[in-house]
Amino acid sequence: MSIPTIAVERQLINDTIRTFFRTRGFVEVETPLVVKSPGMEPNLSPLETEVVEPNGTRHPAGLITSPEYAMKKLLGQGLEKIFTLTKVFRNQEELGGRHNPEFTLLEWYAQGADYQTCMTETEELVKAVGRSFHRTFPNFKRRPVRDLFLEKFALNLDQAKIADLKMACDQAQIHTDPSDTESDLFYRLFLEKIEPQLGWDPVFVHDYPIHQAALSRLTPDGLYGERFELYLNGLELCNGFTELTDAQEQRRRFAEEAVARKQAGKTVFPIDEELLRLLPSIKNPTYGNALGVDRLHMLVAGRASIQEVLLFPANNIFNS
Repeated sequence: MSIPTIAVERQLINDTIRTFFRTRGFVEVETPLVVKSPGMEPNLSPLETEVVEPNGTRHPAGLITSPEYAMKKLLGQGLEKIFTLTKVFRNQEELGGRHNPEFTLLEWYAQGADYQTCMTETEELVKAVGRSFHRTFPNFKRRPVRDLFLEKFALNLDQAKIADLKMACDQAQIHTDPSDTESDLFYRLFLEKIEPQLGWDPVFVHDYPIHQAALSRLTPDGLYGERFELYLNGLELCNGFTELTDAQEQRRRFAEEAVARKQAGKTVFPIDEELLRLLPSIKNPTYGNALGVDRLHMLVAGRASIQEVLLFPANNIFNS
């Protein structure tokens, strides 16, 4: 694919996204790329750096894996509906295929509504971008994670413990390790046996177990996180939530993630105290979503790999 074609296509996508949100009353915001707390998720490896002052003072830092913390701070300071198009960075990613260590993320938040509203809005956005490429999509399905595990493994996540997940892995001939957590086992089952069977039609997979709840509010029964991911043509496109606004609960989850990062031999970044201070100022409910623009570009343009929609793919930069 020619460089001029990629550039023009990306401009069309960005223009469509900006028009979509501005007509709905969203404000476009800019967020920092270099921060002292780039993320606590155990499965992510931020690109680490440091900020050095002229007097030699050094501040450990990292490049953001998501603008989430900064955007929630803006919500806590009075902004109601915001979006951003930004570069984010994740180390230990493949250089090609569906991944690039530097990629473009669309992230947006709105106070006063939950993840069900966000799923509807996400469907409308993807269809709008598709129309700009003369692509149409069928209506998007919604499938709870619990139903998918019942159908595939006869495993009821309402009561499932780590031993049940281990047994399901053994029966599915999926490798396990004595150090595996519930989250590790769940993720392997999902990634290897469920994700490949989601099909080509768009589907929202929603309501993840607590250990996969991330920064989402819990469902009324307290068993699941109000979180969803969109799969389209078998490709994971976004990750959305009804946002957790309970600072005490968020601190507890950060502490758990810090332990998991330490056990995995990863850098443990400081808890973002400003975020915790501002969380209670955010309305409940509030929703947020993070959508990979490069993958959306792949889908609407009919490309098979991320290299085909980037002007400077990492594979060319580092392996040329």
